[in-house]
Amino acid sequence: MTEVNAEQDNKDVPNDDTLLLIRGNLKTREETTEYVKKVASAVCSVVQKHDVANLRCVGAASLNNAVKAIAIAKGEFAKKGVDIAAIPSFHTVKFNEEEKTAMVLEVIPLND
Repeated sequence: MTEVNAEQDNKDVPNDDTLLLIRGNLKTREETTEYVKKVASAVCSVVQKHDVANLRCVGAASLNNAVKAIAIAKGEFAKKGVDIAAIPSFHTVKFNEEEKTAMVLEVIPLND
């Protein structure tokens, strides 16, 4: 699991190398832009290594960052002739000692 959300309580998160926990509200626009680029890079790396990346988002801001990162990653994969798709689903997760509904975006390559 790649930790990209320091606020989340990860005691109940299984050790999953394909899981990326996406952060939401950041302090500045520049910080958000850099963060999204790092997430896009992580998506590319994880998909290349494991053929799947799962981006877990709690809240609209983290989902927005995940979608931007997937768009950037899609452009990077397109340069290599590979297309990717994101499959959304809902999961219940423990977040700050509360159960919340998270959206998980499963990113997969469509061709090799």
